[in-house]
Amino acid sequence: MSNGLFETNYFLNQYQGNYRRRNPPYKWRAFLKVILRFRQSGRLLDVGCAYGLFLLEAQRYFVCSGSDISHHALEEARKILPPEVNLFPGALGSLSSDRPYDVITCFDVLEHIPDLEIAWENLERLLRPGGLLVLTVPVYDGPLGWLVNRLDTDPTHVHRRERAFWLEQVGRRFSIRDVLGVWRFFFLKRFYLNWVSRPARHLATAILVVAEKPS
Repeated sequence: MSNGLFETNYFLNQYQGNYRRRNPPYKWRAFLKVILRFRQSGRLLDVGCAYGLFLLEAQRYFVCSGSDISHHALEEARKILPPEVNLFPGALGSLSSDRPYDVITCFDVLEHIPDLEIAWENLERLLRPGGLLVLTVPVYDGPLGWLVNRLDTDPTHVHRRERAFWLEQVGRRFSIRDVLGVWRFFFLKRFYLNWVSRPARHLATAILVVAEKPS
């Protein structure tokens, strides 16, 4: 259930009306391309699906569902997604399903979750053995860590941590299959850069982690 933090005003304040411009299709296709290297079909859950832009790309390959704590976001997602994409409200930590998922994506969600232990337990429970967890998080170390911290005005980012912290967290429950760097900048209130790069994973301002639940 939404606590009111992530409703209409959150998206207006944090994205200044530029949510879709700051989340262009090529961004989600780049993330999807990484996933397709490991899985090409199955049941996929996008946790924190927001306006459903990743699901719009992923539903061409997977049987998709999306969850979000924001009712506003789910209403926006419903406008663009076909009815066969299941959308439901819920916060990471209390999500449930009668069948485990083959792939769970969690893009820029975990930094918002106060109790990470409950979040990891929930993700592990929702994923089938051998299933894939794919996540992105901002990181605040490296040569540009100071800039990420300075530009980050989101008060709901309760974890502003370095990449080693997140890799240790993931590695406690899952087998890490790949780590890539994600460069992302929105400039001149018009142009958005999103570039996924393995060589830059130690330098980039965010990381994309692909992990697998042990069989």
